Amino acid sequence: MKSALISVGLAAALAIAGSLAFDVLRGREQTAAVAGKGHKVCKAKTNAGKLKTWRCENNQACCVNRAMDLYVCGYPGLGCL
Repeated sequence: MKSALISVGLAAALAIAGSLAFDVLRGREQTAAVAGKGHKVCKAKTNAGKLKTWRCENNQACCVNRAMDLYVCGYPGLGCL
């Protein structure tokens, strides 16, 4: 029973840490625009100051992890985990 509680607590801590590691696109330097049926174009400035562009489906969030310089699409319905 004790190990089950520890496992649940660890899983919750990892889920919270993972969601904090990614930032949903917000602000002036990050945008998302509709790019045709079912897709959108995500843009953000990288750590080096260049503009990074990638495509996601409309039901996915545009996710940026500045610490690891990652620019990816989120999970449908879950956002950036």
